[in-house]
Amino acid sequence: MKEKNKVIKKIINSLNANDLDYARKLIERDLKRLNCDDEYYFYSALITSDMKEKKALYTKAIEANNSFLDAYINRGLVNNELGNYEESIEDYNRAIDIDKKCALAFNNRGYTKYKQGDFQGALADYNKAIILNPKFQMAIDNKALLFSKACMKDDEDFSEKFYLSLGISEINEGNFVEAIRDFDESLKYNKNSALTYFYKAIAFQSISKDKEAYDNYTKAIQLNKNMTDAYFNRGQLTIKTNPKEALDDFVTAVALDPKFIDAYYSIAIVQKNLGHYEDALKNLDKIIAIEPQAINAKALKKLIQSKYL
Repeated sequence: MKEKNKVIKKIINSLNANDLDYARKLIERDLKRLNCDDEYYFYSALITSDMKEKKALYTKAIEANNSFLDAYINRGLVNNELGNYEESIEDYNRAIDIDKKCALAFNNRGYTKYKQGDFQGALADYNKAIILNPKFQMAIDNKALLFSKACMKDDEDFSEKFYLSLGISEINEGNFVEAIRDFDESLKYNKNSALTYFYKAIAFQSISKDKEAYDNYTKAIQLNKNMTDAYFNRGQLTIKTNPKEALDDFVTAVALDPKFIDAYYSIAIVQKNLGHYEDALKNLDKIIAIEPQAINAKALKKLIQSKYL
């Protein structure tokens, strides 16, 4: 596996440098020797200029590995170029079956639908791609092209989902202030979205604005009584300042998810700090029953038994 990955990395570097001769040599000499039929045919297709030959090679890659996501996407592109729009859509459908979060497959399927004149279908796919990846410029540009071609409106809930997705993306990149702005935009379209308040709380918590985080977790819980992570996160905010309130939140979290190990551990921490050692041990034992290798739970159990009992 390591040798194959090294060869593939060299092939990709050669392709990026537009050194097709060296890429071809690596494919024929090294990749073929490793008996990696799916990758062999896939990369052979990449360096082939003839569209019909490309299609045949991608098909062989798929025959060797019927879950080869990139081969379906690339064959879909080739079928699009050949004017085989229905086959192209079938390829993207299969890619989406393999990975339902593949923004590229949705974008490309949308473009094929656009070329077919199915503008509504194209818009739905572009929107899905953008929600999956709100900074996906190709999908954004394709959607702009569609709107310049046809007089259309967005799906009613697109803006809400877009700003929510964009905010989550900003959180993942550490841009918490920007994320809060995005969540506020999302709430303009749906003021009753528990999920948006939940992520807004995470953003506030990440910049140490605990009161704002607490208020938003509380709002999320009011809108969705079954939001396990909101109870847990709110409990983390109050574990030092109001341990009994935190304990209530952690208990609710494990009631909703009886295998929530982190919540059991937090319960045990609060119980230890309150001097309820036997109760803490019971919750630590629950963790160990769920996860026998739970190192932290075993260590805390040993500490309580040796120091407090």
